[in-house]
Amino acid sequence: MDILWASLASGTFAIVFNVRGRHIPLAALGGGLGWAVYQFSSTVVASSGVSYFLSSIGIALYAEIISGLFKRPATTYLVCALIPLVPGGGMYYTLAHSLQGDLQGTLSTGFETLTIAGAIAAGVAIGSAIARLSKRL
Repeated sequence: MDILWASLASGTFAIVFNVRGRHIPLAALGGGLGWAVYQFSSTVVASSGVSYFLSSIGIALYAEIISGLFKRPATTYLVCALIPLVPGGGMYYTLAHSLQGDLQGTLSTGFETLTIAGAIAAGVAIGSAIARLSKRL
């Protein structure tokens, strides 16, 4: 059920980001795929950062493949599909701990949020690099 919600969130953001026609379901599919990889990897790997990393690699590879097939920029699919992975809750709780004066909570939640954001960024970079290298070969 979570995969369906991730797909719907990605599809909704595709509409907000002005994606048109048949590309909306493709962007939604990317979000569902990314969340499925995240859920599977979180059961196998103990670290949430690694799960986000693997999921963002999968999304980047998917976006590059679909962009090549439909002759559209990969960011059309990539940005929409990454929406379910964005650590918005972590950012909120970091700020909430900070406003309450809880330094330990701020630092621990902030570090975890930054780790997740860095894992997503690294996964996108590596996934896109793998896809572009494989196109050359």
